[in-house]
Amino acid sequence: MSALFVLALLQAQAPTLAAAVDRDRVSVGEDVTFSVTAVSRGSTPMQLTVAPSPGFAVMARTERSEVGYAGGPSRSTTLEIRLRALRAGHWLLGPVDGRQGSDTVSADAIAVDVVESPGGLATAVNPGLRQLLARAPPPSGGRVAVTLSLSSDTVRVGEQVDLVATAWFPRDLRLQLRRTPVLLPPVVAAVWSYAQPAPPGVVASRRVGDEWYDLFVAHQVIFPLVSGWVPIPSAVLRYSVPVALQFFSQEERYNLVSEPARLTVLPLPDLHRPPGSADAVASGLRVERSVTPAEARAGEALQVAVTLSGQGNLALWPAPDAQWPAGVRAYADRTDERVTMVAGRLGGDKVFRYIVVPPAGGTLVLPPIAYPYFDLGTGDYAVAGAPATRVGVAAAGEAASARALPPDLLRPGRAPLAVLAARAVPGWGWPLLLLLPPLGALLARRPRRRRTTASRPRPAPTLAEAEHRLEAAVRGIVADPAHREGRHLGQALRAAGVHPPLAVRAVALRERLLARRYGPAGAPADPALLTEADEVAGLLGVTGRRRAGLGTAGVVGVVLLATAVLGAQAPSPERLYESGALRAAATGFLRRAVAEPEDPANWYALGAARYRMGDDGAAAVAWLRAERRAPRDATIRRALRLAPPPDDGSATRRWTPPIMAIELVWTAEAAWLLGWLLLGWRRRAGWALIVVAALAGAGALAIDRWLASPLLLSLGATALRISPHGRADVVGRVESGSALRPMVRRAGWLLVRGADGAVGWIPIAAVGAVAGGGGA
Repeated sequence: MSALFVLALLQAQAPTLAAAVDRDRVSVGEDVTFSVTAVSRGSTPMQLTVAPSPGFAVMARTERSEVGYAGGPSRSTTLEIRLRALRAGHWLLGPVDGRQGSDTVSADAIAVDVVESPGGLATAVNPGLRQLLARAPPPSGGRVAVTLSLSSDTVRVGEQVDLVATAWFPRDLRLQLRRTPVLLPPVVAAVWSYAQPAPPGVVASRRVGDEWYDLFVAHQVIFPLVSGWVPIPSAVLRYSVPVALQFFSQEERYNLVSEPARLTVLPLPDLHRPPGSADAVASGLRVERSVTPAEARAGEALQVAVTLSGQGNLALWPAPDAQWPAGVRAYADRTDERVTMVAGRLGGDKVFRYIVVPPAGGTLVLPPIAYPYFDLGTGDYAVAGAPATRVGVAAAGEAASARALPPDLLRPGRAPLAVLAARAVPGWGWPLLLLLPPLGALLARRPRRRRTTASRPRPAPTLAEAEHRLEAAVRGIVADPAHREGRHLGQALRAAGVHPPLAVRAVALRERLLARRYGPAGAPADPALLTEADEVAGLLGVTGRRRAGLGTAGVVGVVLLATAVLGAQAPSPERLYESGALRAAATGFLRRAVAEPEDPANWYALGAARYRMGDDGAAAVAWLRAERRAPRDATIRRALRLAPPPDDGSATRRWTPPIMAIELVWTAEAAWLLGWLLLGWRRRAGWALIVVAALAGAGALAIDRWLASPLLLSLGATALRISPHGRADVVGRVESGSALRPMVRRAGWLLVRGADGAVGWIPIAAVGAVAGGGGA
C-alpha cells in the first residue's frame, strides 16, 4: 500500500505540458499564436523545444516563468510563439518537448489548416534569396528539376546560412498544371531552422537556351549548432500532370528529389577568446539597459530590462551575466524576442527582464554590463556593454516618482567669461570704451609734431636719504636694528636669510655712514659711498620681500588647510544628492546659488534636487535661472524638458534667447573698436562693422529688456482669487509651471496675470520668481 502511495506521489510531482493555438484555420500571410504551458514541481528551470514547421515563419517569441511557494516550490513556464503562414496546406505545429533535470515530457503536435489568400502573400523576395536564385544551377534537357542552393558551404558555428530549394518547370508543362506543386524543403539535423516567407506560386522565370523555366521556391535560414560536417538531405517536389486535355481527365503524379548537399561548420576560435562565456554569435551586437521607474522607494520593486540588439540567431543568445549590488534582491522575470529581417540577414531584439528590490534609500548603482560574443563582421571576439546606471531610491519618508532622473550635475565653476569681464569694467569705463575709438580715430588724422625733450638726469641722493633707505631695508629684515651693532647685526641678518657676503657688506656700509654722519662738518660727500648704499639697500629690500612672501604663503597655507579640514567634516551637497538626502542637498545648493548667483551649475543642481523631491514647479524655476546664465547648455535644456510648460502662452513667456545680452555687448564693442580702426584705410569695411556694432547693441538691449521683465512660475496647481484672502471667490486656475506676470503686491499675496490673460490674486508662497516680482 505504501509503495502505491509513493508511486502516486511521484506521478503527481511529474511536470505537465500543454499546447494550444488561438485558431486552427488561417490564410496565407496571417498570424497564429502557438502557446505552450509547462507546470512542474521544484524551482529548476524547464527547457522547452518546439519542432519547426515549414509552413510558418517565426515572427516573435516570448517565454516567461513564475515560481510559487504555496504548498512547496513550483514553476510555471509559458512559451508564446507568433507564427505567420507562408504556404497553403495542412501543417503541424509541434510536437513540443520539455526537460526539467532528469524528467522529460512532451505534448502532441497541433494541426493548422492554411488556405490561399485572395491577394497572395505580400512579401517581397529578399536580396539574399534573389542572389541564390541567380546562382542556382539550371537543369538541362527541358525537364522538371529540383535543386538545392546554399549561401555558403563553409561557415562557423552559429553563422547564418540561407538554404533554398528551387523547383524548375518548363513553361509549357507548368501551364498544364491544375494545382500548385508542393515543394518540401529538407529537414536538417544539428541546426536551428527558421522558415522564411516566399511568394506563393511562380517566384521567378529564367531562360535556359531556348527554353523558359518558371521557378517555385522554398526558403529557410539555418544556424549550425555543432562543428564538423552537416549533411543536407534532399528536397522533395510533388506535382501532378493531367493525362489528357479534358478537365476531368486523370492526373499522373510525380515525385522528384534533389541532390543532397553538405555544409562544413568550423568551430569558434580559441585565440583572443575573452574570459567568461562567449558562446553568443552575432554581428554588430548592442546592449542597452532601462529601469522602470527611474526613481523608487526602498523595498519596492523595479523593472530592469537588458536588451540585446543585432544580427544573428536570437534564440541562441544566452542571458547576460548581470551583477547586482550587495543586499539587492534580483529575480529573472521573462524573456521577449522580436525577430526581424534586414537585407536578408536575420536579427532583432532580445529582452531579458528582471525584478529588482533595493534594500534601502540612497542611490542604487547598477554595475556595467559586459557581454562577450563572437562578431561575424570582424571575425574576432568582441565585448558589447552598457554603462553603469544610477537609480534614485527614496527612503520611507522621502517622495519617489516613476519618472526619468535629470541629467548628471554640472561641475561647479564660475560665472561665464563675458560676465567676469563685464564685472572688471567700472561704471565710468563703459562710456570710455564707447568714446575712445572715435576720439582715437580723430586724433590719428591730426598731423603729428615732433618734440624733443631733454632728459633730465636723476638727482643724486643725499647722505641722509641714503642712510634712511639703508636703515629701512635693514629694519624690514631685523626687528630691532637700533640695538644691534657690528657682528651682532651681521648675525641677525644671516639668521634672517641674508647671504653672508651681503650681510658683511651691509654692516660695514652702515658703519661708514655713521662715521660720515658724526665726522667733521663741511667734508665733501662721497658719490661712491652714496651709490653703494643705494645698491645694498635695494638688495636687502629684495630679501625682505621674499621673506615676507614666504611668511604670507605660510599663513595662507595654514588657513587653506584649516578650511579643507573643516569642509571635510561636513558632506558636500553633491554627496548628499548622491546618497538620496535630497532636502539637505537642496539647502546646500541654495546657499551656493545665493553666494554665487552667476554660476549656472548651482541653479541647475538646485533644480535637480527639487525635481527628485517631486517639486516640479520649483525645479523649473531653478532650471530657468540656470538657462538664463548658460542659454546654450545642452544639459540644462534636457532637464527643462522634464518640467515642460503647461500651455503655449507659458512656453512663450519662458523662452530664453540662445545668446546672453552681455555677449552681444562684447560683440558690439569689438565691432565698434575694429570699425573705427579700419575707417582710416578701408572705409566700407569700417562702416559695415560700426553698423554691426549698432545692431548687436540693439539686440543686447532687447534681450536685457526681455529677461529683466518680472516673471513668476506657479509652484503647483493653484486657484486665482478675486481678492487677497483664502476664502475669496475663485476666478481661474493655473497649473504647475504656468508663467505669470506680477502686477500688485500686498501682504502675503500677489495680483498676477496668467498666460491666458486671467487676472487674480495668488499667495506669494505658491509662486517662484525667475526674474523680479518676489515669490518663494
